[in-house]
Amino acid sequence: MQSYIGVLARSRVPLVDKKWAEIPKDIKEQIWEAVDMAFVVGQGDKTSVLSSAAKKWKDFKSTLTRHYILPYIKEREKLSQPPEVYKFIEKAEWDAFVASRLSKEFESVHSQHSQIREKLEYNHRLSRKGYAGLEDQLEETMPGVEIDRSTLWKKARQDKHGNIPDPKVAEKAKLIVSLHTLF
Repeated sequence: MQSYIGVLARSRVPLVDKKWAEIPKDIKEQIWEAVDMAFVVGQGDKTSVLSSAAKKWKDFKSTLTRHYILPYIKEREKLSQPPEVYKFIEKAEWDAFVASRLSKEFESVHSQHSQIREKLEYNHRLSRKGYAGLEDQLEETMPGVEIDRSTLWKKARQDKHGNIPDPKVAEKAKLIVSLHTLF
């Protein structure tokens, strides 16, 4: 269902450089109706479906920016056409999106967010399942064991073999284990 919501958000919501709150209600209603027809969801789930669509729309714009605009800032001719993999993006919409991403305002915001991102030290490896999905997975594979925050933190940073490749993160995980055994 989440993948379907992502496809709807990418294909039905314009790339215009607006916030989700400014997107017309009829577009949001179309997304909700498509999800409601395709999956068994209750009326109370509308908010979470639209919230998910908002995040996926924002992530899509971020992906377009990171992979198809920023690497080609000095090669403007490569920015003249939408990416081949996203054939549904109209040229006029793409041109407006590229212009917004090359603006001084966007450059300033992007720079601020890049500095914040550089400060993160302990990156997780959860992909799209997130902490909630990890917790569900651990409850299935470790029945009867209480899953606390420290367990989630460590598991979120392990690779598929149970190793923590980053030495800095591995050191923190050891500290957590030692503190956990004290209590």
